[in-house]
Amino acid sequence: MTGLYDRLGRHIHYLRVAVTDRCNFRCQYCMPPEGVEWLEHTDILRYEELVRIIRIFAGLGVDKVRITGGEPLVRKGLLPFLRQITRIPGIKEVGLTTNGSLLEEYALSLKQAGVGRINVSLDTLQRERFIRMTGQDRLDRVLAGIKKAHQAALTPVKINMVVMKGINSDEIADMAAFALKNDYQVRFIEYMPFSTGQDYLFTAAEMKQQLVAAGFTKLVPQLGVSCPAKIYHVPESRGSIGFITPVSQHFCSSCNRIRLTPDGYLKPCLLSNEEYSLRERLRSGASDQQLLAQIKQVVWNKPQQQYFLKGQKGDRGMSRIGG
Repeated sequence: MTGLYDRLGRHIHYLRVAVTDRCNFRCQYCMPPEGVEWLEHTDILRYEELVRIIRIFAGLGVDKVRITGGEPLVRKGLLPFLRQITRIPGIKEVGLTTNGSLLEEYALSLKQAGVGRINVSLDTLQRERFIRMTGQDRLDRVLAGIKKAHQAALTPVKINMVVMKGINSDEIADMAAFALKNDYQVRFIEYMPFSTGQDYLFTAAEMKQQLVAAGFTKLVPQLGVSCPAKIYHVPESRGSIGFITPVSQHFCSSCNRIRLTPDGYLKPCLLSNEEYSLRERLRSGASDQQLLAQIKQVVWNKPQQQYFLKGQKGDRGMSRIGG
């Protein structure tokens, strides 16, 4: 059996790389109200270190890489880095997750650098609510960036909406209509309570009920696609609707990914407190074979299930992990 597998037989071929912890938004589910203390510059992995790690992963059979943050587009030198990793042998797809505020400026350059797909985090279409949720008055810029990404063929443009009960859960039908009209894919994501505090969980079942009540009664399941999102198409539209259910219907048994935090920790599971430093090994002169052995060991011991299922909370907030 070739490739990278854990002890449960899950094939790990998807690497999510957070290139920075910094962001120009202050989304309430990502950052605590008191704010965060940014990582020191020396704690962040350098681009050459990231390229080296991705090359090792590619040699182990990882073929898909997603660049995240923070907001990845705020880090200087990102485009040359993307051009490097899109040319690594074995890497078939490079995507990027962004809040969209800088996307209008960068969309075409991202496409030219070899990025295949864009995910845009957008939790509301209402300007005043957007300001409250993000701390920024940039909804028009985000919408312009989404349009530009579509024009640049970074398709399908995926819109990630974290649905929070009593906050934006009344906008599900509006967001679905927006996506279908413009041939985007909207993915409704259940709120994940990373730490203690108010629980905004609005389940996918509740979302579907709201969509049906709004007239979205012809949702056709997309078959044969292996990803956390359950995708549905609507007749006469090239857009689509998806649901990501980390709480109500977890997908641990089919998880195919591993994460690298901006400060160089491998997280075999987003919703687990287990993490392992690659940065220390990198900077202490470890060989590629030593790093490869550490990566294989971390993947082999990937947790069977996330901590929500154990009644636990996370040690790191989302801003310290990467999207």
